[in-house]
Amino acid sequence: MISEPFGNLSDGSPVTVFHLRNSKGASMDVIDYGCRVVSIRMPDRNGCFDDVVVGPGDIESFENGPERFFGSVIGRYGNRINHSAFVIDGTRFEVVANESLDGEPVCCHGGPLGFDRMKWEGRPVSEPGRCGVRFHRISPDGEQGFPGALDAYVTYWLTNDNVIRMEYEASTDKPTVVNLSNHTYFNLHGSAGSYVMEHLFTVEADTTVLNNRQMCPDKLIPVEDTPFDFREPHTVDYRLDMPNEQLRIMKGMSACWKIRGYDGNLRRAADLYDQRSGRGVETWTTEPALLTFTGRTFDPSVHIGKYGPIQKYGGMLLETIHFADSPNQDRFPSTVLRPGERYYSTTEYKFYAK
Repeated sequence: MISEPFGNLSDGSPVTVFHLRNSKGASMDVIDYGCRVVSIRMPDRNGCFDDVVVGPGDIESFENGPERFFGSVIGRYGNRINHSAFVIDGTRFEVVANESLDGEPVCCHGGPLGFDRMKWEGRPVSEPGRCGVRFHRISPDGEQGFPGALDAYVTYWLTNDNVIRMEYEASTDKPTVVNLSNHTYFNLHGSAGSYVMEHLFTVEADTTVLNNRQMCPDKLIPVEDTPFDFREPHTVDYRLDMPNEQLRIMKGMSACWKIRGYDGNLRRAADLYDQRSGRGVETWTTEPALLTFTGRTFDPSVHIGKYGPIQKYGGMLLETIHFADSPNQDRFPSTVLRPGERYYSTTEYKFYAK
């Protein structure tokens, strides 16, 4: 593992890139600005390596580009909090809104200055069979309106079995809410890929979230007879033209599934496979939900990546997470963290080729 300069932020702060490489030739590049994943190079069925991460390759684009979350950690609270407020132990906390949906303020992905906008302290770590980077940051009490000083760690591992393991840890000095994730877009065809909707997709889920106009959960609905039934492998777009209220609200294949059998232990959530290259990735997680987005807002005239313009539907999120608006909805697993408790979440992306 080596590190080197990756340029400077607009305030002059230097950014460092960490290059991870395993014994089989697979590699991963991450930077300390927002704990961002810049690239992941994995082999296809013929043993040819290519980058499966969609996004820019320079710090200016990460900081000032039209898509602020490319490859980044998401926090303090990933996903949306309706009304930009929640109550803990009878006390109401108002957090900073960065969206207004149907006239309501909404805090999305931690607010306008979330964890993705912050410099983290990174250091190399290694163990037998894997190498990685451990990032650390203390989010002060009241940052973006969230209570408590949050001592947070994000660790990315690359194993010799071509597994990317992401570990999130946190503790707090006051009751707060925490929901950390990563916002990396994948295209398994590689750097020449343009249309992720032809990938085969499977989700270990029998229910999906029906959102309201604030893009927060209204209710859980069965996936059967909907465009969101991926219990068996289908191309991502196989029912994209089906009349459906959720497709209309989300303006495309953007969905959140409740993972079958969630119990807080690591379990398989999804599989994504590119038939052309033979690359695939299984997603395993301790989280209760899987959030996907297929880049319907990507505009090649403004979204420029490492290898040129990023096409509409050019990448797919496999974001493991707690449900949106969980602090205000008791039906979902709690995201409250209290002093003396330890927040811990793990996601693994297990790459393969066949």
